[in-house]
Amino acid sequence: MRCRSVSDLQKGRRFSFRTLQTTLAAATALSHSWTACGAFQSTTILRSARRDSFRLQNTWRRQRASPQYPLGDLITTTTRSMSGMNEQDGGSTSISISPDGTNNLSGATSDLIQSTLDPCVILMKQIISRHAHQWEHDPNGIYSLAQGVVYWEPPRHAQSAILDELQASTNDLHKYCPDEGLPELVAALQTKLAKENGLESTNVMVTSGANQAYMNCVLTFLGEGEKCIVFAPYYFNHVMAIQSTRGNDAVLVGPVDDNGYPDLKWLQETWDSDEDDLIRMVTVVNPGNPTGVSLPRAVLDEVADMTRLHNEKSVDKKRTWLIMDNTYEHFDHPKYNTLQQDKDGNGFHCSNADHVVHIFSFSKGYAMAGYRVGYIALSNEGEFSEEAYQQMLKVQDTIPICTTRISQVAALGALSAGRSWVIDKVATLEIGRRAILSALEPLERVIGGSGAMYVMGKLPDGMDDQEVAERLVEEYGIAIIPGSFCGKPGWIRVCYSNLPPTECKIAAERLSNGISDICLGGDK
Repeated sequence: MRCRSVSDLQKGRRFSFRTLQTTLAAATALSHSWTACGAFQSTTILRSARRDSFRLQNTWRRQRASPQYPLGDLITTTTRSMSGMNEQDGGSTSISISPDGTNNLSGATSDLIQSTLDPCVILMKQIISRHAHQWEHDPNGIYSLAQGVVYWEPPRHAQSAILDELQASTNDLHKYCPDEGLPELVAALQTKLAKENGLESTNVMVTSGANQAYMNCVLTFLGEGEKCIVFAPYYFNHVMAIQSTRGNDAVLVGPVDDNGYPDLKWLQETWDSDEDDLIRMVTVVNPGNPTGVSLPRAVLDEVADMTRLHNEKSVDKKRTWLIMDNTYEHFDHPKYNTLQQDKDGNGFHCSNADHVVHIFSFSKGYAMAGYRVGYIALSNEGEFSEEAYQQMLKVQDTIPICTTRISQVAALGALSAGRSWVIDKVATLEIGRRAILSALEPLERVIGGSGAMYVMGKLPDGMDDQEVAERLVEEYGIAIIPGSFCGKPGWIRVCYSNLPPTECKIAAERLSNGISDICLGGDK
């Protein structure tokens, strides 16, 4: 079976994100330049420009982001529409595109970064900003169900720890700390890992969020020409980390089954066909982002066993690492991964195998996204894992040196609140979770809702997820993430943790109305 890489999707013309921003900015400017005699005409042109802009954007996105979407020629009608629009306004704006479809400024930056996916959260925030004036009359404005954040604040223990440190007669907040983290935080995390995750004898490295933890893995484990497996729908920042450092060819995209579980048959077939033994990493997110699926422990154990057996067969002793992103460990709603010795059922089991690298975060459960604290846990009992940890310190020392001290102090304080504090907060999401599932129920397929804070829904065939996303913001005051950014065009990702339960119910009603009108023909 042939492995599909992201680069397979990018052979064809490319279009610059800068050009897209220029198009959208010009459309926004036009929306504020109405005249008494030309309002209707300008509105018609604006709608046309938006349509063309999204056709162009979507073709470009699909070429770059989707492992399963067929390539097509770049649609360039935006240039013509923008030209006509500016003639109507008495001005002129030219978008310079080279014959091969690239922006003429692309040579200013590396090919690797040019071919890296653009951050979809930023784009969605731009769309929200562009339509915010249309919702000024509504006291709630536009509801965001896009970015994966929680509505609650960090535990008071985090703030108290910072205040205590600041008020001390002397403190070291202005100094570097050991690369791996504050000794007291590292020790507390090792205790936490043993008690709450069943991970004994671990090396810990504190990072600036889970994204940096994953980048540490990419830079440590992936050499030139080597590969990493992700499963679509994938977490876009994982793919961006690989693309920006090792290129598109380094990303192998595998499918999931109807339950949203990684296709392990495909994984084995891909390994079997890897004659040059180039696959160095397999990435699994549990509970899943963007799928919102909590993987049963049996599935995770099977992936870990498959990776171990693959390593044992390796002729040249090259190592393949299973990267387990446990950012959403507190959001295992059906408790598929409960520790056997945990009477409360609040622990989250993780594999102790020395070929598994675990990533954790304070951003979600502890609501500390802005503090940027994550951490890596690696067994210290195997010679390979011990060597990997020592080599990873080189990456750590090059990028942050160490995570900001004040953030580590806050994280240490947050840990003292205990896992039960987080679990109680997560329990309040049930109302919003059910409301979003109900809103998406009319769609043909829905996955997720069992883990993390997401649900994904499949739009009717032929419907463009990014056009739907734009209309949901503009017409219904709801922001979501188009699935094409996650390698799943024609789907949408909805987050139900952004808002308090009462507001999430209102947002779900708006979403339900939007799906009914846009997707199911209710507006015809």
